[in-house]
Amino acid sequence: MGFFDKVKAKVQNAVQQPQAPAQQPQQHYHQPEPEPEVHEEEAQAEFDLAGFDPVNDEESFFNAVLHMESEGQFGGTDESRAEICARYGIRDRSHWHVVKDSNYAMLVRKWGSGEEVSQRELNWRTGQMQQHMMGQVANMQKAGGFEPVEGISLETWAAMNASIVSGANPEDLLRGQGIDRPKWERVSAEWNARMARDTTFAIAQIYGNAFQAASQGKYAAYAKEANAARAANRDLAMELPLSYEQFYEMMLEQKYEGQKGSDPVATLKKQGLSVVDWTDLSAFMGYYFNRTAQRFQPQYEEIHKRLDAKWAAQNPGVDVDIQF
Repeated sequence: MGFFDKVKAKVQNAVQQPQAPAQQPQQHYHQPEPEPEVHEEEAQAEFDLAGFDPVNDEESFFNAVLHMESEGQFGGTDESRAEICARYGIRDRSHWHVVKDSNYAMLVRKWGSGEEVSQRELNWRTGQMQQHMMGQVANMQKAGGFEPVEGISLETWAAMNASIVSGANPEDLLRGQGIDRPKWERVSAEWNARMARDTTFAIAQIYGNAFQAASQGKYAAYAKEANAARAANRDLAMELPLSYEQFYEMMLEQKYEGQKGSDPVATLKKQGLSVVDWTDLSAFMGYYFNRTAQRFQPQYEEIHKRLDAKWAAQNPGVDVDIQF
């Protein structure tokens, strides 16, 4: 496969698999039911914050839930659970359930709904994963994984790829950089190989940021804002360029057209978008979805069901599944 064929294949793949809102690890959030009327003695027995102060320090409680309720890379261990129990005065598993429900009840009282509390917990967990990723990037830098390849840094390689996907003539671009095609092929092969070997995804993280930082598309500013907000684990500071419903319908159209064998680039063009436009728009809208998925879950569920039914009726026999 030649240079231009490889670029074309990457573009086709990017459009055939549009960036849906980024999928978070499956989480189960506790939303306490409204407290039933009980006698004062019963209420005291069933309400215990232990050593937590959820009103002023909800993050310590969220961290305890993460360790007490899950295992794995971002979960707890026997040692971390024992440390939490000792620090906050949790006697046993039964006591923990009372403490957990009590703290959630206080947070619901503070924030007004279980959905809002769940969103805040999800946002906190996302921030923890972002910090972990930044640690992986720092480790990769120390190990020399970001050293330039024949003088071409990862950021430069990403920016050049962004220009090519945006429509720049590859030969003119390489000539302007003083790079011949054999050198570009070697550089691309090495960066792709490093990315494939990197199980921490640190290289892919920096590549994606640099690719979007170099974007000149109509939604470039939105992608940059999404990257900045993600790095700081904050809400977006820009208004949505379109409604979530419009975005979801665009995703459905691309999926259905792809299942029918339509050219993905042509489908984007019909929507008034380029590949880069869609990539940038998806970065922004995907981050927005993740920051609001719990808070607006009923509204999103209604949109999904209604639009799924609409497009299925318009395209009988075509099986499409949008994954989040």
